[in-house]
This record gives sequence, structure tokens and C-alpha cells, in this order.
Amino acid sequence: MRSNIKYYFGIDFGTTNSALVTYAINETGQIFIKKCGDDEERPIPSVVAIDNKGNVFTGREAWNKKMQLRESCEYFSSIKTILDSEKEYKINGKIWTTVDIAGEVFKHLKSIVKDRIDVDMTGKEAFVSIPIGFSANKRSKLRQAAAKAGIIIKSFVSEPTAAFFANYKELKSSSIVAIFDWGGGTLDVSIIEHSNGKIFELATVGLSIAGDQIDKKIAERIHAKIARKKKGIDIAFSDMPLSAQDFMNVYSEQAKINLSYDDEAEISINQYGDYGICRETLSYDWFSEIIESEVNQAINCLDKAIEQSGLGLANIDRIVMIGGSSNLRPLIDKMEEKYGDKLFFPEETMWNVGQGAAMLAISPGDYHSNQSIGLVLSDGNYYELLKRGDLIKNWKHKCNFGVVDTSEQARFVFACKEGINDINFSVEDFKTLVLPNYKFLQEQIVLDAEIDSDMIFRVKAKSNMQPKNYSRVWQYEKLKCYYQLPGSDLNLWLAT
Repeated sequence: MRSNIKYYFGIDFGTTNSALVTYAINETGQIFIKKCGDDEERPIPSVVAIDNKGNVFTGREAWNKKMQLRESCEYFSSIKTILDSEKEYKINGKIWTTVDIAGEVFKHLKSIVKDRIDVDMTGKEAFVSIPIGFSANKRSKLRQAAAKAGIIIKSFVSEPTAAFFANYKELKSSSIVAIFDWGGGTLDVSIIEHSNGKIFELATVGLSIAGDQIDKKIAERIHAKIARKKKGIDIAFSDMPLSAQDFMNVYSEQAKINLSYDDEAEISINQYGDYGICRETLSYDWFSEIIESEVNQAINCLDKAIEQSGLGLANIDRIVMIGGSSNLRPLIDKMEEKYGDKLFFPEETMWNVGQGAAMLAISPGDYHSNQSIGLVLSDGNYYELLKRGDLIKNWKHKCNFGVVDTSEQARFVFACKEGINDINFSVEDFKTLVLPNYKFLQEQIVLDAEIDSDMIFRVKAKSNMQPKNYSRVWQYEKLKCYYQLPGSDLNLWLAT
């Protein structure tokens, strides 16, 4: 790697596909971008197959042969959704955890960067995008998985924030934006507010129906068309040879893409199991009818998110369409009719989130707390620990409390000044920290509060009369935050 070039990495670790985008800045300040994907410049499928000899298959190879590999391998897809599972898999005498499996996706991304731009990512930092509501445990596991590949996650950023920043030049005048992210595995719709460089996430609604299910549905419908024409041969799609199912799934995905631009798509298979040579011409009208249900559900998901935001459609300035499935022409036709010029289509929807993460790696913003967390004192007053607007990074707070009676326990009850439901209305066990004490009036209880790199708010309580290693901990994993975009550095992106 040449020393006069600085590299910045953004990773969109997706449910179905993962994208890594690299920005390079040379000594003159010129910015170069490289999308690191498969041979056809597409993000790589987030799948891993491990055979009984311990051989690992990842990326496009494992995706195109998924039916065959499922027969001979432990096959893992939608890895992001199982990250917090404690299940272990014994393969060829080796124990594999979900962290190990996710680590193989990062290793594959790392190898592509080495092949494409001759840069070794070992020890390099990256910004990684995550969905809104991605649990603290999953964030920790994802950080560990990246470390398996030698990649350091410098910061997480929410996918809607990354998408907004990737398109900042076009969206900077918008106050309320809907991010419609329909990929291969899920649809995630987020309503965000942009105010004075701050990104607030107002509402999020998800749908588990996406590109993969649509591909499977198309494959089954094409199979049915073929079966009707081949008299005397009646084989269910699921009973076809695994290699034939793989071929059909690949061709169906390509037909879906083609029919988003053309009125017809051709499928040609030289040997489709017992059906032999098969040729089918698919029309746009047929395609539109096949996926009408999924399109309607996607639009309803957007409407539900707008409703949850409490703002109404009239207050939505732009609807940003990202993810491969957002390019489906039947979807676009219906959305243009309903939402008109509110729709905004970035140039490369599948890379948008990764691109925004890489841009933020160059000009990082900061997360700030969007809530207050404190203690309810014995007299009913509120003692604030974390203030709304406090910078999350490196946040710490230390305070001492004296023991004023002969109680056998010191009880600390946590609350939120704004009335956040998941603290104030949770059962007492989940908002109370109890520490045994010695009932001496000179006893001091020390509270050490901090927010770690996975954005977990954690308080450790310890008596000055107890052994050094004795303490009790309370933690909160659903911290509400907003993202403060970089200030003057935004001019860098406005000029590129």
C-alpha cells in the first residue's frame, strides 16, 4: 500500500448481501472510490458453507450453488439475524460459533479488497452500518467477527444515517426523509428528521419479505410454466435435482432484474433435470402480477412507518429508495403514482449504505444521547447521570452516595426524565440495582457510569467497605441517540 494514499473503509454487513466501499485520498486531496464486490460489481452474498472436511465457501460461489451445498455442507444464510445465538456447530472436529461464521464473511470482504486495490485490511479501521434497533449483544458479536478477519470496527452507524449521508448533496435541504431500504432479506423503512446537522430517527418498520423470497416465487412459477408444457412429466420444484434448482434460482434473479428495465426476459436452460432443454419468454405483465402482493406489502410498510412518525405524508420531503429490490419496476410504477416527486433514487442503490459508511469514516460525526438517564432519590427527586445531548464517545460519570440509615441494602432506581417507556414502565427488577451494605453511617457507595463502544449504558456500584473486586452492575442496552453530522467537513462532500 502506497504511503501517500489514505484509505477509508465502509462496510454494509447485510442480511443477504454485504458491501464494502473504499475511499482513497491522495496527496493532492483527490478522492477515489472503489466498490469491492463480486466479479460483476455486485455486493457479495452474506452466506457461508462449511463441508465435513472444514472447507469454507462464501460469497457468490456459495450463493449460486446453495441448494447443492446445503446437501453436503452446513449452510448459513441471514447470518446477521443469528449473531446473538449461543448455538455452536461441530464440523470436522472444530467448534464453530456464530462469530466464527460471520468472521468468514469479513475475511471474504478483506480478500476482495486485497484483490481489487492491493490493500491489506489487517489492523485497519472501518465504519460498519447496522439496522436501527440492532441489539448491543449483536453489535459486540459483529465487532468480534470483524476482529477474526483482522478488521477493527472503529464505529457503528445506523443504516438510515449512512444512506442519508451518502446522498447529502441531494437531501441537505430536506427536513423529514423516509429511507426505504428493500434488499434481499428484509425491507426496513425509517423516518428520520434532519435538523441543524442532527439526524433523529423517528420511526422504523420492517418486513421480512424481500428479494430472496421474490426470486424463489418467480422460480416456482417458471417451473410451473415449464411443467404445464411438458406433458407426462410432473415433478414438484422442490423435488428437482439440487443443481437444477440452483440454476433456476439464478436465472430467476436475473430475469427479475431484466424485467425491471425491459418488457420481456428470456430464460434458457440446456438441461433442466428430466424436463431437458427449456426456453421461456417472460412478460412484464406476468412479472408484475406475480409480485403484486409483495409490492403492496412493501408500500403498506412505508405507510405504516409514516403513520408511526405522527407526521403524515404531506410532511415527508423525500423518500430515498435503496437496496436491490427497490429497483423493481412494478414497485416504482405504483410508488410514482402515489408519492410522485417525493421519490429519490440514488445512482447505485445496492452500494448506498456502504458508501455512506465509508464517507463517515473520512469525516466522522458523533452520537449524542437523545434521552436523560438518572436516579430516583428517596425523597422523590431526580438525580441526572446522563443528560440529553451528552456526547456518547468516552462518556463517564462518577458519583458518591452516603449511607444514612441502617438498611441492609442500598437500592438505586433508574429512570428517564422524558418518560421513556422501556425504563420508567419496566418492572422493578429491570430498573433497580441492589447492593448489600454494612449499615455503617460512614459507608460510601461509589457509582461509576460509562457508555462502552457498543453503546451500552453501564453503572457499577461498590461500597468503600467491600473488597475491591466486589460490585454490582446495572446496564441499559436501548439507549436513544441522535447522530451529529460532521460540521465543516460536509463541504468536502458538497464539492465532490
